[in-house]
Amino acid sequence: MNLEQISTFLTVYQSGSYKKAAELLYLPQPTVSHRINQLEKELGKSLLIRGKGKVRLTEEGKAFLPYARRILGTLKEGQEAVERVGEGLKGKLSIGCNNSFAAYILPDVMESFSKDYPHVSIKVYTYASSELVRLMKNQHFQLGITRYTSNDSNLTYRPVLSEKAMLFVSPEHRFAKRKSVTLEEILQEPILTYPKETQYRNMIDVTLNQFNLTYQAKLETNNLQLIKHFLKRNAGVFLSGSAYMLQEINDKELVQLEIEDNPFPLSQVFVTYRENELHSLDYLFIKHFEDRINWKPQTSAALAAFHKTGAS
Repeated sequence: MNLEQISTFLTVYQSGSYKKAAELLYLPQPTVSHRINQLEKELGKSLLIRGKGKVRLTEEGKAFLPYARRILGTLKEGQEAVERVGEGLKGKLSIGCNNSFAAYILPDVMESFSKDYPHVSIKVYTYASSELVRLMKNQHFQLGITRYTSNDSNLTYRPVLSEKAMLFVSPEHRFAKRKSVTLEEILQEPILTYPKETQYRNMIDVTLNQFNLTYQAKLETNNLQLIKHFLKRNAGVFLSGSAYMLQEINDKELVQLEIEDNPFPLSQVFVTYRENELHSLDYLFIKHFEDRINWKPQTSAALAAFHKTGAS
C-alpha cells in the first residue's frame, strides 16, 4: 500500500468514475485501475463498485474512506508545517457551525487557537446543519463543523469526534443515583427534545420506530440553553452526546447515565471542507480543533471506544 494508491482511491470516489479520475490525475485509465486493484489486493477486500452511474463504495470502502483521508491529510499537514517553520502565521479563517456548537464547544477551541496564533482573525457563521452543507458548496466559508455528512463529491468530511447517546437528568431526578437506565424507563419520563425537522430528532425517532416504541415530547425546541434550563429544574430528561453537556456535568448541575442495550447510532462531529481549496491555515485549525475536542476526558474516552469497536 502506498500514497499513490490511496490518493487514486480518493480521486476515483470523489470524481465518481475511473475516467474522470484519470483526467484529474493526468494518468492513463489502466494505470488508475491498476492502482485500485493493487490497493484492494493488499487489503484483501473490494473497495469500489463499478456499474451504471457513479462509482460506489463497498461497505469495506466506506470503512476505509476516513482513514485514507486522514493519511493524506496528515501528510499534507506535515508538508505545511515544514513550510511554516520560521514564519509568523497570519490570515483569515471563516467557519460555519450550528448554534449549539458555537455556544458550547467552539469557544474553548477558538480561545486556545487565538492564544497560539494571535494574528489570525476568525469569522463564525451559525446555521442549521442542512444549510451548512449548501453554504459550503457556495463557498460562503472555508470550514464547516457539522454532525452530518452529504453525498456531495466536492466536499470532504473529516471525523473529529464520535460519542454515544447518553441520558441527562437533574441531580434531583429519581434516576440520578443510578449508573444506567433502560430505554423503556426513559420513555415513561417527560422528554425534552429537538423539533421534528432536525436531523438529531429524526435519528431518535427512526431508532425508536424500529422497536415500535413511542413517546410524548414535553418540550420541543432547537434552543439547547432552554433545554438545559428545564433539565436543571427536573422538568424532564434529555438524550444527547456528552460534548454539549460537559460544563454542566463538571459543575454537577446535571447527571449523565448510560442507556442499557443502547440502540442509538454513535453521534459524530465532522469538519467539512473543499479538498482542492484547503490551505495551511485551514489544516492548522482542523488539527488544533481535533486535538482540543479530544483532550477532554469524556470525549476522548468515547472516541477511543469508537475506534476500538470500529477496528474489530
